[in-house]
Amino acid sequence: MTSAQVKLDPNDIIKALQGALKTTNAKIGQLTTVFDIVQKVLEKEKFKQATLTLASEIADRHKAERVSFGWLKHDYIVLKAISHTDHFEKKMQIVRDLEGAMEEAYEQDASILYPPPENISLATRMHESYSQTYNAGYLLSVPVRHGDDIIGIITCERKGLPFSDEEATQIHLASNLCSARLLELFRKSSWFGARMMRSTRKGLGKVLGYEHTWAKFFTILGIGLVLFATLYPLEYKVSSPAILKTDKIIYLTAPFDGYIDSVYVKPGDVVYKDQILLRLDQEELKLEEADLLAQEQDNRREIQKAQASRELAEMRIQQAKLAQTLARLKTVRYKLSKAVIRATVDNAVIVEGDLQKRLGAPVNQGAELFQMASIENIYVESAVSELEIGNIKQDGEGLLAIKSRPDYVYRFKTERISPTATVKDQENTFPVRGEFVRKVPSWFRPGMTGISKIYAGKKTLWWILSHQAIDYIRLKLWW
Repeated sequence: MTSAQVKLDPNDIIKALQGALKTTNAKIGQLTTVFDIVQKVLEKEKFKQATLTLASEIADRHKAERVSFGWLKHDYIVLKAISHTDHFEKKMQIVRDLEGAMEEAYEQDASILYPPPENISLATRMHESYSQTYNAGYLLSVPVRHGDDIIGIITCERKGLPFSDEEATQIHLASNLCSARLLELFRKSSWFGARMMRSTRKGLGKVLGYEHTWAKFFTILGIGLVLFATLYPLEYKVSSPAILKTDKIIYLTAPFDGYIDSVYVKPGDVVYKDQILLRLDQEELKLEEADLLAQEQDNRREIQKAQASRELAEMRIQQAKLAQTLARLKTVRYKLSKAVIRATVDNAVIVEGDLQKRLGAPVNQGAELFQMASIENIYVESAVSELEIGNIKQDGEGLLAIKSRPDYVYRFKTERISPTATVKDQENTFPVRGEFVRKVPSWFRPGMTGISKIYAGKKTLWWILSHQAIDYIRLKLWW
């Protein structure tokens, strides 16, 4: 039995080797093209530059008229870059139609060639509409993947030749190799709030699951807030405007009819006992005093003459005139002593009396010149609305913040609630007097205003937010 010998034609062997070498060189060339694209994209430091480079490089390598890059955002594709185009209007109709074609590839999770091959049953309605509307010819949409997730879509347009499967493979490979860098640059380009939200969602996803993470989180948060608002008691404080007051108010009035000569203080000044506040004009009184002194001398001479001539009746008349002159002189000198208005108490503040603009103006006897408040026994008076007065208790506690120094609060105790309401800003309010627990600071002045918060017990957050509205409804709908 003889074995058959197989003869190999050397030409066939050479042709086979040449074909294999040609195929290998083609594969190497394709990989080189892919690596060149990836290298250029990786060199970019901005997300917009990277996407524009990727689209432009693909367009140049595959002789496409236009290559567009879309980014996935909330299950929608948003166009981010068009090859060799620095800027485009996102509201243009062509942009919207292009995004629709990209979403068609995203929803089917597959690459789409248009016109489609005969053995492919993918939906291409959006691609067909786009091609017919804008005379695109041939289209290729390739998903950009990062792991198992699609993060974007690349759509290529060309009129001359249809896209081959090898080109689709190259574009798919190049985009996937760039996906990690693109995702990194996109996260860096977002503002701080978006980055924080993504990190939070990622952390919550590990606990709650990656599907409907935010819905689950906000549902749990809402249930927690409802339970907190209805069950957990908080310290409720009634807020109201407040003013510092003192029981010792002094009124300084004009001692006689006259004219203002000098004013030495203004409202807000702190004064001390016997300090000069105002001076009335004394010229007329001094002239009257000089006239009365001369008349006194005349009366005395007439008395002496009557005594010398022993005219008793005349002497008595002149003595009566002298007494009258002395009485008038005493009155004038009293007015002169009162012409200088001085402070009658120590450590007080001028509350009213801005008279520096009234120099030379006349004043009548008894007219109010200054109103002073003693800087002693200062207390706080809160104007509590009648809607909240029922929540205030006698001997309760509260806090006061002064407008001039709101960085610190002062504790007080409610001493008395006035039974009579007063109208303030078209609302009934009840004055509530409070005495400070500790010694008040030296800079406290009567008339200073601020905000007081009076403790009214522990209430739930739901009650705090709704009690006024509920009371209003009850008042309107009772029967």
